[in-house]
Amino acid sequence: MTNKPIEEIKLKTKKYLELENVSFLFGAGSSFHLGAPVIRTIPKELKDKCLTEITNYFGQNADPSFEDLFNCLQADRYLQEMKGQDVSGINDSMVKMQKWLFEQCDTNKTTIHSIYTSDTKLEKNRYHYHEVLVKKLLQRPIHLKRANLFTTNYDMAFDYALDNLGVHYVNGFMGVHNRCFRPEVYDYDLYYPGQSVVGKVHRAEKVLRYYKMHGSLSWVATPPSVSNTYGIKEIPLNGDFTPDENNEIMIYPCVSKKSFTLDLPYSELFRQFAQAINQPQSVLICVGYSFYDEHINDIIKQALSIPSFTLIIANFSPSIDPNSEIEKLRALEDKRIIILDQTDASQSTFVSFVDKIMPDLYEQEELAYVTETLEKLYPSDESTNSNADTDE
Repeated sequence: MTNKPIEEIKLKTKKYLELENVSFLFGAGSSFHLGAPVIRTIPKELKDKCLTEITNYFGQNADPSFEDLFNCLQADRYLQEMKGQDVSGINDSMVKMQKWLFEQCDTNKTTIHSIYTSDTKLEKNRYHYHEVLVKKLLQRPIHLKRANLFTTNYDMAFDYALDNLGVHYVNGFMGVHNRCFRPEVYDYDLYYPGQSVVGKVHRAEKVLRYYKMHGSLSWVATPPSVSNTYGIKEIPLNGDFTPDENNEIMIYPCVSKKSFTLDLPYSELFRQFAQAINQPQSVLICVGYSFYDEHINDIIKQALSIPSFTLIIANFSPSIDPNSEIEKLRALEDKRIIILDQTDASQSTFVSFVDKIMPDLYEQEELAYVTETLEKLYPSDESTNSNADTDE
């Protein structure tokens, strides 16, 4: 499929979007054009502030990932607390990292990446491509199951896009002024009554299921209470909030360590992901996800045991690493695994996928193909006469 024309890829993607179970998984690549950082390694400006911690846990001249360093701090804090020792220094280091992350991942304030500064659509609306994707996704027939939107990003790009469009998204939280994590919400749906008191109810159209699998800048850890049994609260990012020792944002600290014991909300989010894609007639479309999370990868591999499961991958990379997880999937030569050309920016970046690959289900592409075929099978008199004249 990677060598086929874009229009053919687009038409095939349209077929998969009409399946009963459709899920998307977005990684860091979906926020790249907004200027959000890829924190697989610690950027220099933060690394300079954390040299003491890096040297303490990893040694001189080490280059750990953001998640690895944050995980060490959390583990060390736990051990010191068990010993009854002071953890204020560790808390200060964690707050320092969270403040940096909070500032750098606020997509309302980030600078559009230099590659996209000439994009007039982004100039008018920085969430243009996120909104276009959501609008196209909502064109699926209403009788099908709700589409699932999973992301490993902490940022609020999709949150803002969904709010801008007035889309109701089920994200695991309930409440208005006191929004607390309640996983049973994922089983809810939205309907409204018909015109008569007695009769059928109608399913609301602008609804998506939204899962932030690694946490969010808007999730804050709070002491458990009767009204918030899990101790997780969602807050509005209105400029008044700043992470500190008493307001610790909930971000998944350990992306690559499979031995890490998952706790809520992450255990529930991963369970929801497994449940969503391990269904008959399911498709998972991964965009901007580099397959660095072993937990997620294991769930995807398990889904490949289902004959009707399809995996589509769009992840731009200027060079191909033959040892990458994506290339290992390609080597399986499984027709159910469709990998767009990673080195082709016209189809595998988030922006190009939304603009050129993600189909508009209301378009008449199929009708155009049918018309073209019929014209070839039954040419008009004019074309027949023209061919005859040419032969003479």
